[in-house]
Amino acid sequence: MHRKVWKRLEKTEWGHNMADEQILRKVKIEGGYLRFSSAHFITYGGKCERLHGHNYGVLVEIEGSLNEDHLVFDFTVLKRLTREICQKLNHRFLLPLHNPHLQMVATPDSWEIEFQDKRYVFPRSDVVELPIDNSTAERLAEYICAELYAMLGQYDISHLHTIMVGVEEAATQMAYYRRSLRKRE
Repeated sequence: MHRKVWKRLEKTEWGHNMADEQILRKVKIEGGYLRFSSAHFITYGGKCERLHGHNYGVLVEIEGSLNEDHLVFDFTVLKRLTREICQKLNHRFLLPLHNPHLQMVATPDSWEIEFQDKRYVFPRSDVVELPIDNSTAERLAEYICAELYAMLGQYDISHLHTIMVGVEEAATQMAYYRRSLRKRE
């Protein structure tokens, strides 16, 4: 491309002057190894679901401006970080440590969990202890987003604006959690 034409294209996009507005772009990862299979139950309205499981899918979107390499964020890094979180959750019982409706006792070898007249005992190695109040898709999306946010701290994310995580329990049901990546001053 001619140097003069290229400089003009850098300054405008679809007829808009880029100096007057900030252009945001989005990258999205989903599918493949971005999934985990876990058991859980949720408490709601004074009840407790039966123990069951899902083959969860995870979606991540990051929005921001382009960095000096003309990327919003490296897909391979984002997939690797998300996959690490999924592997931590895979083939485990999801224990919401902050659920006020559950009575929980940890021993060196097991977790004993009670809800009214229900009692569960799980080998400790089969449980992932989560700092959430219920193992709903909404809270799992929030948890995964918080984990990703912490992991992104080792990268330059000053040009990024938001991150959104979706957790799919089934093909027709997904919950999302979105947060700012901007540092508050």
